[in-house]
Formats: sequence, C-alpha cells, structure tokens
Amino acid sequence: MKNRIVLLGLFFLFQCYSCLAQEKNNIVYGVFDGRTPCQELAKQLNVKTGSECIKIKWRLILYKDSITGAPTVYNLMGFVYRNENVRRGKWQIMKGTDTNPEAVVYQLAHQDSSFLLLLEADQNILLFLDRNKKLMVGNKDFSYALSRVAKKITR
Repeated sequence: MKNRIVLLGLFFLFQCYSCLAQEKNNIVYGVFDGRTPCQELAKQLNVKTGSECIKIKWRLILYKDSITGAPTVYNLMGFVYRNENVRRGKWQIMKGTDTNPEAVVYQLAHQDSSFLLLLEADQNILLFLDRNKKLMVGNKDFSYALSRVAKKITR
C-alpha cells in the first residue's frame, strides 16, 4: 500500500514538473484587450448567440518560446470563453491579407478546426480579419481591434 502511495505521489510530482517545465519555456509575447461587435465573430467561431449579444469584451494572451522566440500558444478570454472554458490553442505568424501580401497576420488555431486571423497593424494593435483576410469593419460603438495592455516587446 505504501509503495502505491509513493508511486502515485511520484507520478503527480512528475506531471507537475512537466507542466512547469513546459510553462517555463513559454514567455508572454503580449496581452491585448478590446471590445468588438458580437454577431459577426460569433458566426466566425461557430458559436450560437441571441440577438441581445451586441458586444464581446476580449483578452488575448500570446505566448512565445523563450529560447527560439517562435509563437507557441494563446489564451483567449471573453464571450463564451470564461473561467474554465478559456479558448486555448496554438498560434502562428503568416504573411498576407487580401490587399497586402507582405502584411503580418497571426492565425489563432483551435482544436475544433476554427481559427481567428489578426492583422498586426503595429506592435500594439491587432485587427480582426474575416476568412477572406479582409479587415472586419466595426460600428459606431465597437471596432474589431485589440490593443496591447502589457508586455511591450522589442524586435
């Protein structure tokens, strides 16, 4: 019985160490906040909403590898992605929009095969793109923009 407890304890310790080691290799690339119209992004994310949903308050945290600087994972909070239901996935840097083949675009992939595209307007502003890599246009109350609120980076 003691051997089982010791083995179980070692197993959980190893699991915890693996998680810490994995987290240790990731550093925050940036934290971005914004408020966007609801309905269009809900459709893009395949999430059903009622007509009462007029805005979404977002927080996006992007991580990169501390050694290589390559994009790794992201956490997206807001809308239906709250508390333990935070949207997580991998992100990558791509090139090109419908009007600028050299534009820097972040693709946020998810295990359900949905993804979001964000245009890097500058180091502090990300703009949502539709599936055709066209800028999404907001309304008088909300734009499709996220602004950096933490972890200013240098290149």
